[in-house]
Amino acid sequence: MKFLPFLALLLTGCASVGYNTVKTGTFTGSAVVVWVGAGDESVLGDGEFLYVPVNDQRLRFTRPVDADAPGGPLTIEPEAFYTDGGSVPRAVQALRGLNAWAYGPAYVIHDWVFVARKCLNDADENGQFIVDGKNVITDEMRKIAGMRFRDSAVLMAETIRTLAQDYDIDADASGALVSGVTAGPISRGLWNAREECEGLQVTDPDHLRIIADLQGRNVEALARTLGDTRSERITASGGQEYRVVAAFNLDRPAR
Repeated sequence: MKFLPFLALLLTGCASVGYNTVKTGTFTGSAVVVWVGAGDESVLGDGEFLYVPVNDQRLRFTRPVDADAPGGPLTIEPEAFYTDGGSVPRAVQALRGLNAWAYGPAYVIHDWVFVARKCLNDADENGQFIVDGKNVITDEMRKIAGMRFRDSAVLMAETIRTLAQDYDIDADASGALVSGVTAGPISRGLWNAREECEGLQVTDPDHLRIIADLQGRNVEALARTLGDTRSERITASGGQEYRVVAAFNLDRPAR
C-alpha cells in the first residue's frame, strides 16, 4: 500500500506533547480559506491556500487560562497569509483525521504562528523588517514573540482538542499524531528558519482583490461543517472568479 512509507515518515521523529492532558481553549469567528494554487511541487498538504480574515468575523483562538502566564491567556488572531492546511502527505489523507482540512481552524492558527515566527526571526534590532518601504512586523506577530518551539506544538494540541470537544469529534488518535509531528525536527527547522519573511507576504494583486471582495460577503452563507471541503466558486464584483474551499463558522452552535 503506497501510503505506508509516508505514514512511517509521519511517525519518524514524532515527539510527545501530552495531547490527552492539555487544556482546551476557545475559538470564535470564522476561518475563510480560498484555493489559490495546486501546489504540484509538494507532496504535502492539499495545494496552496489563502486564509482571509473577514471584518468582524475574524478567526480567534484564546489559549487556556494558565496561572503562570503574565497578562492572562493569549488570544491569537491570524492576519491574511498563505497556508497548505495540515501539512499531511497526500498519500495518507484518506485516513481518518488526516485530511489536510480535517481540523481546518486549528491548522490556520498553527500555520499563522509559524509565519509570524519566521518574520520575527528576520526582524532587526528595532523589531522591524522592511519590505517595499513598509515594516511588515505587526502587533499580531509580536504577540507570539515569547513563544517557544515546544509551545507551538502544545498550541496545536490545544486547538485540535478544543475542536474535538466543541464539535464532538473523536480525535484522540489523529490529534495526538498531528500534534506529535508538529513537535518533531522538521517543524523545529521551520520554526528557526530565516530569510523567509519577504516571500511570505501577500502582495499578489489578484489575491488582494479576493481579500477585498470577501470583506463584503456574508460568511454565514458560506459556512460549512468541519471536514467539508467542497469548493464554492464565487465571482467578485470586478468579474474575477475564485474558489472558497472552507468557511468554518466557530460562532455557530455545535451540532
